[in-house]
Amino acid sequence: MEVNRGNFFWMLPSMLDEAQKARFVTIDIEMSGISSSRVRTHHNNSVQDSYTKIKEAVEEYQVLQIGFTFILYDEKKSEYTIRTFNCPVSPLFPRSPFSGSLARHLDRKFGVSAISYGFLRQHNFDLNHALDDGIPYLSRREQELSVQFCLPEDMEHEHIDPLTLDNESQEFYGYASRQIGTLVAAPFETSMKTFIKNPFGDKLNGLQIRLVHQIVRDEYPACTAKRIQVGSMAGCMSVSMNTQATEAEVKSRRGLNMDEAKKLSGVDPRKRFNETFDFQKCEANLKRSQPILVGHNLLHDLAFIYDTFFEPLPPLVDDFLTRINALFPRIVDTKFMHTRGKHMMEPDRTLRELHDRYARLQFPVVRDVARSGPATAGPHNAGYDSCMTAVLFLKQTRSLFAKGEYMDAVEEKCYAPTRHDPQEVKEETTPDSSSVASLAEVNAGSLLDQEEAETLGALQNWLVLTADESTSKHATFPIKDANGAPQPGQSEQKKSARKVGDVMPSETYSAKELHIIPPWVDEFWRAYGNKSSIGGVGCVSFV
Repeated sequence: MEVNRGNFFWMLPSMLDEAQKARFVTIDIEMSGISSSRVRTHHNNSVQDSYTKIKEAVEEYQVLQIGFTFILYDEKKSEYTIRTFNCPVSPLFPRSPFSGSLARHLDRKFGVSAISYGFLRQHNFDLNHALDDGIPYLSRREQELSVQFCLPEDMEHEHIDPLTLDNESQEFYGYASRQIGTLVAAPFETSMKTFIKNPFGDKLNGLQIRLVHQIVRDEYPACTAKRIQVGSMAGCMSVSMNTQATEAEVKSRRGLNMDEAKKLSGVDPRKRFNETFDFQKCEANLKRSQPILVGHNLLHDLAFIYDTFFEPLPPLVDDFLTRINALFPRIVDTKFMHTRGKHMMEPDRTLRELHDRYARLQFPVVRDVARSGPATAGPHNAGYDSCMTAVLFLKQTRSLFAKGEYMDAVEEKCYAPTRHDPQEVKEETTPDSSSVASLAEVNAGSLLDQEEAETLGALQNWLVLTADESTSKHATFPIKDANGAPQPGQSEQKKSARKVGDVMPSETYSAKELHIIPPWVDEFWRAYGNKSSIGGVGCVSFV
């Protein structure tokens, strides 16, 4: 389903409703370029080197499209349903006086790779559509700057010493100061406003406007300066004494600007969009359920997403991994799942090739309830690719889980962050990837962490554990086939090796679903969860 600039706020409640119901969310993005033109690939890269290359590409290119596919298990039909939304994203601001001024203030810049552009065109990707009809946005950092921009004019400018200017500028400064001083000295009823014109002819230039605002701010705070845009005095400035009416007008104008800034940040101030949807309840549900985020070659996409919608990427890879884990505590990379345990001479497989291989499997059943994007959409359209990733994830996970080969494989050596990000809010430690500690010893402040007794009790209520089994810290999740029978070749030793890990408060698994996709508490996700491939160096762990 296409979500663009014209229907975003109407579609947002539907997307959020799907998100809060979903167990898994797959994402994919399309960019104006993939690898930075400033670096060359070497075979002796470190993880930091590879991350630096990704960071440079992120700073050079632009996210053009994001695809979301929400995955939910249908208990009655014993099938997974997926619903996809394709969202073009534009760095351009909507046309309005405020957005135009903000655009000049932020002045976004991005490049386009000729190779990537040609590749996207071959797959019917319309760059003009993404730029013209894409959803505008502000990152968290840009939102902070937009709030400052809505404050009184000229607040971001440094003070100008008029004595450092030429004679004509000093003459104008004195003229403007005298005009405003005369206004302030006059009886209140005599005059309420004065006009500052350019004594050298034509409209005021940028320096003159800054000087007028500076005079008002520094010498006459009881006044308000305003540019005149239309009429016979267009190009001049009016300076008026503050009254309740003018203060109300200024406050109203700033309020409208703040509303538009919120709208660009994804928070629409118009209540008609919020009347039938409880955003606060949805946010609480998402924090409680924390759907598992899935992608293909996910590290690369997360770097673009973080820089575009949150804040600039940190210089060090450890800080990036730590911050991503704080935002998305449960991550799965389908590319890492495919490459885990394979040697470097294995042939590369594209997302499409892997999807086509696993899509032939009849189980689990996956039903697409809404096709992504326009009718011509295909591979390398973000919505379409996120849909392929969803199918690949479900069927590949089921296949690997049923075989149980991950229990015998040598533990994959992935780079893990070794230092704490100073900006990280939480100071508690994360679980060691080499062992699963009892939840009482793990970060109690995290959304993922629950008290062990509560977790075991919940598992018992969900019929995962019996009352006797709940006394042990080792939960058993036997693998069964579609008919509920144990899988052949699955030893009791392997089954008893599954341990309790992190589980969300609202996360429930039915007896039917347990044998399809393992819950996050399963040992399976110690092998495949919170890890991602990184080009040239293998893989990284987010914890």
